[in-house]
Amino acid sequence: MRALSRGDRGREVVDLQTRLLSLGFGLGNRGMDGVFGPRTELAVKAFQQDMGILSDGVVGEITWREIVEAGYKPGERLLYLRHPPFRGVDVMELQRMLNDLGFDPGAVNGLFDERTTRALKEFQRNAGLIYDGVADDGVFKTLRSYAAQTLGTHQLPDKDGGYFLDNLFSCAVVVDAAHGGRDKGYVCPSGISEADLNMAVAGELAQILPAREVLLTRSADEEVSNSDRAYFANSSGAEMVISIHHAHHKTSKASGTTSFYFSRLGYQSHRGRMAATYIQKGVSRALGTCDIGEFGRSYDILRETNIPAVVLEPLYLTNPRELEISSDPYYPATVAEAIAGALELYVGRDAAFITV
Repeated sequence: MRALSRGDRGREVVDLQTRLLSLGFGLGNRGMDGVFGPRTELAVKAFQQDMGILSDGVVGEITWREIVEAGYKPGERLLYLRHPPFRGVDVMELQRMLNDLGFDPGAVNGLFDERTTRALKEFQRNAGLIYDGVADDGVFKTLRSYAAQTLGTHQLPDKDGGYFLDNLFSCAVVVDAAHGGRDKGYVCPSGISEADLNMAVAGELAQILPAREVLLTRSADEEVSNSDRAYFANSSGAEMVISIHHAHHKTSKASGTTSFYFSRLGYQSHRGRMAATYIQKGVSRALGTCDIGEFGRSYDILRETNIPAVVLEPLYLTNPRELEISSDPYYPATVAEAIAGALELYVGRDAAFITV
């Protein structure tokens, strides 16, 4: 879809305004007039803030998807396992209540996946219902009656402080080189693309990461959809995903290293956050860049994988100093070694590394 922003007009704007009103966001006296004016922009920003996504007032792919998903009310439709999976706040509410009751659906991500189905069937069996993994209005009513008696934490407590109980390196790890093929990502003035740089770092990391097996979501300059990357990770038997990106910004002053883990509407990945903290410290120190920090986001690779995932942006390709760093022939190896070293400290639970 094309992005909608202030000044746009037409049926697409009417559709947007209709959905915003149904979600309780006011549009002022003019209401649904098909004009993306100041009040519509304010409503979009308010919605984005509520969802924890970038509040820029522009309705791009991510914002539009969130608006559509927010319109599904619990019990209004049958939920069951299918491909692609059902998405929406009704699924998220189902996962939250299952979580409260101790039936682990995995990440509370609004995706009706295999783990959510298993948790639902277990609840249905314990509640004396037909355990078919299908959620209808009756199942939601039963869930509410039980969930109302809980504390409503919406997240199972993490007993291991964000660490893996077993050795992460005894399992497989997925390394994702973002972009590829026609999707070059940001292209530097020199012609080097973000996709190529991501692949270079991922390739180096695959060579040195001391895991039982390292799996690449792509091994060449090829286009792989976000859903295919997530499906590959989920079906691989791996325990973690490390996704390599590089940042860019309209101003050349933007600089630093940033890492992201899955977080959405109060839920967060404990292990993803802790691993991101280690990787963030390791890479920013190795490159001598500003440590911007680690943040919770709902990016596709974070949300759609049912194992802990970290997105890393080592530096800004639009910053002259950092572009120079990335142009060094040893740069991919430096980043890869920093990631591998940080993960070894994470596996070893070296808390001093992240508290310095």
